[in-house]
Amino acid sequence: MRLQTPKINKYSILFFLLVAFIFLEIIIMSPNLLEQTSDEEAAFEATRLAAQNQEQKSGSIEQKLQGVHLVENAENEKGWELFAHEAIGSADSKWVVKEVKVHFFNENKLSFTVTGDVGEVDGETKDMVIRGNVTTTSTNGYFFNTDTLRYTASNKMMSSQDKVIMRGPPDNHGEGFKLTGEKLQVDIAQNKMSILEKVVATKKIDGKDFKLTSVRADFYNTNQEATFSKDVRMNLGTMHLNAPVAHFKYSQANKSLMRILLQQGVQLSDEDKRGFSEELELNLLENKMTMRGRPKVQQGEDEISGEEIVFIDGGKKVKINKSSKK
Repeated sequence: MRLQTPKINKYSILFFLLVAFIFLEIIIMSPNLLEQTSDEEAAFEATRLAAQNQEQKSGSIEQKLQGVHLVENAENEKGWELFAHEAIGSADSKWVVKEVKVHFFNENKLSFTVTGDVGEVDGETKDMVIRGNVTTTSTNGYFFNTDTLRYTASNKMMSSQDKVIMRGPPDNHGEGFKLTGEKLQVDIAQNKMSILEKVVATKKIDGKDFKLTSVRADFYNTNQEATFSKDVRMNLGTMHLNAPVAHFKYSQANKSLMRILLQQGVQLSDEDKRGFSEELELNLLENKMTMRGRPKVQQGEDEISGEEIVFIDGGKKVKINKSSKK
């Protein structure tokens, strides 16, 4: 018996072309019909798979939980308390958590709260990593935004290598510091928050534009005081100051920035004067500037020096202690 080859007529060809056209239209013209995974879900899934692989190696049994609450205690002290919308993992291995919020404690008192999209908790070391829209908040009102944050339980330190955006607590001068930089470090035991590189800070002080750049900035959870260090360059209105270190002192009673103290060799330039001293203090409450430590000021044709030079009422008056005027 001889097999006959089926004939393909023009109707079959037209049907095939019609099906192909419809398929291409779905892909090209309507991509929203294809389900796409969001960045948050992709990060969660990648972290979950990595943790699952670790659990398989250790032989742990995976659990999936909703509405999770985890607590880490060490030496009769609460270390952290975690809340999450969802968690996958095992008690002795890694937990992957979604929509996470963590309270961090120092001496059983709340010090910092961290929120983020996705987290990974090591069941053995109690270390954790939080990723995606991470916000670290101190109890005295500092906010730090980073892409990721890593917590190490052994030394109670949090750190990030990312770009940092910070907002400080408001005071009587208005909004707090707005600051950018790189590399965040939080020492929970010392209640200290540090930005380690490329610091740029801005603020309004008595209606004047304030801008400061430095290498490093340190803030504290026990008060609103701040220290900027390494190549500090500060502009306040028309005045420009350079120094290795600048300390910002706050009045707790008035809830306002009270003094700025620059140390270790200060260079001053303004519209009508230039000078140098070992230390320079700006008293914002009294509108007074004091230069100490071999101060010398060139003002117009006069050169002023002494043990201490005080500019009063915004520089309108000058008081010189043990002066020599040339």
